[in-house]
Amino acid sequence: MKITISGIRGVVGHDYTLHDAMLFCRGFAGIMYSKTCVVGRDTRPTSKMISDVISAVLTSCDVDVLDLGVMPTPVVFRESQKYGSGIVITASHNPIEWNGLKFILNGRMVNTAEIDRIKGNTGHASDENSYGSTIHYTSSYVDDVFNIIGYIDETPSILIDAGGGAATDIAPDILKKIGCRTGIIYNKCTRTDPTADNLERLVAESTGYDAGVAFDTDGDRLVLVMNGMVQLPDATLGLGVASAIRQGHRKFVISMDTSTLIERYIRNRGGIVWRAPVGEANVIDKMIQNDASAGGEGSSGGFIFNEFNHCRDGLFTSALIASMIPKGIAQDVLREVTGSTIIREKVAGYKDIQDKIMRISTEVDTTDGIRGIIDEDTWVLIRRSNTEDVTRLSVEAPTPDRCRNIINQVRTMIHDI
Repeated sequence: MKITISGIRGVVGHDYTLHDAMLFCRGFAGIMYSKTCVVGRDTRPTSKMISDVISAVLTSCDVDVLDLGVMPTPVVFRESQKYGSGIVITASHNPIEWNGLKFILNGRMVNTAEIDRIKGNTGHASDENSYGSTIHYTSSYVDDVFNIIGYIDETPSILIDAGGGAATDIAPDILKKIGCRTGIIYNKCTRTDPTADNLERLVAESTGYDAGVAFDTDGDRLVLVMNGMVQLPDATLGLGVASAIRQGHRKFVISMDTSTLIERYIRNRGGIVWRAPVGEANVIDKMIQNDASAGGEGSSGGFIFNEFNHCRDGLFTSALIASMIPKGIAQDVLREVTGSTIIREKVAGYKDIQDKIMRISTEVDTTDGIRGIIDEDTWVLIRRSNTEDVTRLSVEAPTPDRCRNIINQVRTMIHDI
């Protein structure tokens, strides 16, 4: 079971059980600031069962539950801004046999200190005859997005592949509301991670549309298909950043594994960029520290617009991208924030690699794992995953051959060690 700033995650029935869910939920009830908690879940086979248990634990702690049912993570985050607390039953992009919990306080993911308090807090039972209630709740999220984006007169066309996840119903509602023509790919099986998928069907069928969008199981990750190809997830972040710059924002936080082209795009327009360790909560914390308006993680196709939501929001970002399609704005931005090659893989091994990386780098940053700067266009990052028991290796270089050569070189170093 993984217990990190990305939430609680494990394989259901093995290292993550209903008893674990009950204990963590009771611990969360003990640190909540309010007596109301918004609860939503993804479409995994185990999510409904866990959601019922979570609601029972919260109401036994005299907390009222606003049950959104199957609903993407960004919607739960948005609604929790109103009520103080939220829980999402999801393991996000992890394989289908996993599940977990994301805890939300005041509209943001809990931080490391709060996770420690949850683990160490036994919570509290309610007084006799004092219980909360469970209410089926309807979100205003679709209208909230419309109030920011408005209506697009040019009617862009978007093909949606929600991977059988929680965005299946709400993503088309949002895009139609702002004036898009939409098509939907329905999936018999749930696909958890669009960033690790070739999305062949979306590529093939999106030729009759301006763009295609793919979501992960809980709707916070977004991958874009344009120009007949799957764009790197960094392109999603780049388009979100470009939209924020067009609105006058100049302070941004991006993760350590985000493309240098996005950092360059911001700086070329007079913006300021900070790098944060990978992890949504880490990016949010650094945004708060530096009063940054927007940011996100290139590796997850995750854009964060602080004025709207304190999390990666694939739903909102899909609407932003749709609004940039008319007049060729999205295409212009894509040409500037894409073009390099990024390869991200899972690898075994980690210890004692720092000295080896220093031999091929002009600069080494140990803020999050080991990030070696080879030149202004090329870097390598090796870090422990926040969500799985693996080490993640990421490399960016100007050409595919150079990128693959560096990947192979680092893999050899790890194997030798």
